[in-house]
Amino acid sequence: MPAFSIIVPAYNVEHYLDEALASVAAQSFTDFELILVDDGSTDGTAAIAQRYCDSDPRFRYVYQPNRGQSA
Repeated sequence: MPAFSIIVPAYNVEHYLDEALASVAAQSFTDFELILVDDGSTDGTAAIAQRYCDSDPRFRYVYQPNRGQSA
């Protein structure tokens, strides 16, 4: 079990996502998991998230159809 989990809600954030995930990956503290929850993005969010998941086992990607902010 990692020391903590980072939950990242995402909806059409391809312009910001790579920088955000790179920043987390570059931290000196490494005992974490990052779970990105994609709320039905229609841009390149999924491709960027999948790239991180493929290269770092601490990253996980969850897709759901768009349900809005509270979901």
